[in-house]
Amino acid sequence: MKENSVQIRFKEDPVLLDKILQDMQKSLMNRLKWLNYAFGRAYKLVEHRPDGNKFIYPAMYNGNGEYVSLLPNDNFGNFSWFDIYDPQKITEVVQSLPQYTFSGAIIFWYDLSSIYEDETVMHTEEVKDEIMRVLTTPGLITTTGKLVINDIYERFENIYKGYSIEKIYNNYTYKGEGIQDIDKQFFMYPYAGIRIEFTLTTRELCQRYIL
Repeated sequence: MKENSVQIRFKEDPVLLDKILQDMQKSLMNRLKWLNYAFGRAYKLVEHRPDGNKFIYPAMYNGNGEYVSLLPNDNFGNFSWFDIYDPQKITEVVQSLPQYTFSGAIIFWYDLSSIYEDETVMHTEEVKDEIMRVLTTPGLITTTGKLVINDIYERFENIYKGYSIEKIYNNYTYKGEGIQDIDKQFFMYPYAGIRIEFTLTTRELCQRYIL
């Protein structure tokens, strides 16, 4: 799927996790001038292959029952997406609404040559520094919420951990078609990526009543 058919839709009145992720998406697009797409939450999809293997990959919902794969590719330019983990923890607060704690990661996939003209060295640390400056800037989240950065992963198998790419790189047996092409094309310069794991804490400010 090419980029002109991809849609990033924002809810008019998002709540809880949706509100925070939309805040972050908008901030990333405004402050990282090289970022072409700041996708929202990804979902784990399973493709059943003819040989009986299951290929697990992240995909974003594109509306009208359609999903778009977020595996390493050059269709979207430089892009990011969120991987949210189960479970979501709930803490009861006396005389207030419950507090929600979400754990997850934001994944960036990018073409270094589109960001830095100098091809004599790898500029991955510069990209990481720029991303971290945005994520730790006060005011990133406009609602009641707190973002804490926990870990950073840069090896390819860890960037897509929890999906079939991780298993392939950790000596699991998989015979899926096309993996060799992904490996040769996107797991070497100019392509690179980063996975930043975080914890989010938020609560609604007021009770929503149904009349």
